[in-house]
Amino acid sequence: MNFLWQAGYAGAVVLGVAYLVFPARIHAFGFEFLRRSPAEESRESDAPVWLYRGIGALLVFIGVTGLV
Repeated sequence: MNFLWQAGYAGAVVLGVAYLVFPARIHAFGFEFLRRSPAEESRESDAPVWLYRGIGALLVFIGVTGLV
């Protein structure tokens, strides 16, 4: 069971790093209901990118504290 927890924490770190490095690509790949409507796409916003970076930082934090 301990190995499964460590694998889960390592997976959280990997997923978190992916969210930190490629936030725009992950946003484009995500679910349709998370994306902005076409009317809102005319103005550029960095909010989704920073949201994904925040999620990535949280996942890295959770993974690192679980592994230590």
